[in-house]
Amino acid sequence: MIVNENAYAKINLYLDVLGRRDDGFHDILSAMHSVSLCDMLTLSCIESDRTEIIISTDDPEIPTDRSNIVYSAVEAYLNYFKINAKVDIHIEKRIPVGAGLGGGSSDAAATLRALNKVFHKADIDQLYDLAAELGSDVPFCIWGGLCVCVGRGEKLTPVSMCDETSYVISIGKERVSTPKAYAALDRLYNDFKERNSDKAVANNEMIINLLSDREKSIPVYNIFEQVIKFDEIDGIKEIMTKNGAEYTLMSGSGPSVFGTFNDSLRAEVACESLNKAGFPAYLCHSVYPEVVI
Repeated sequence: MIVNENAYAKINLYLDVLGRRDDGFHDILSAMHSVSLCDMLTLSCIESDRTEIIISTDDPEIPTDRSNIVYSAVEAYLNYFKINAKVDIHIEKRIPVGAGLGGGSSDAAATLRALNKVFHKADIDQLYDLAAELGSDVPFCIWGGLCVCVGRGEKLTPVSMCDETSYVISIGKERVSTPKAYAALDRLYNDFKERNSDKAVANNEMIINLLSDREKSIPVYNIFEQVIKFDEIDGIKEIMTKNGAEYTLMSGSGPSVFGTFNDSLRAEVACESLNKAGFPAYLCHSVYPEVVI
């Protein structure tokens, strides 16, 4: 059986880090949103006497061995349901690698969804459990749309939001190490020893309420902008703003930047301007769960 599955990128409309955890991760509060920029996965699968996993891709940066999270996703699903199968996955890569857009996590989530279309074994709770074992952003990418995410990012509150929004996403040349970005925040906030959990809960409720109220502006914030400082990011934001972006923000720990546009024509012009300035740019729109799952 052959299944085609889109793996949608995510942006962080809001991202705060609340503290360090005993397991080495950090607690976050984020509003994650799916956008139409996506990788395309083609999965061919047939039950077999023994499991064989083959991964191919059109991007030489992407590993095709066990180090690829897609490989781990296949193993996790097959092992959980005690299935032996020959699985062949081709990844047509469109989401830039290491850009804070959740490309690897989305590929893993798309793999789980595709396998479930073949075998029909997992309910949504089981898919979430498998996703949470793979990575912090994978549970969100299973469902997509717009969610407020807490914990490591795996605890989701879906939010019903508005009409389709136009986004321009642009990527700087500098690449950011996520562990180093978190380490920089640890130094800045003294290991988050003074963060207040009651305030975090209040902020969580506030973000949900603001996102749900279509009459109010979406809160935009990214704590990593305090420690990730690149001239390229400022240059991208300037071009977006000059071309009519309602607001601009770095996504994740960067170096991707997105701008929100009320006018799709302005978004097209901004995208062209960024590409001419040497910043790869992508015109996309919001994506909601009925498209993702």
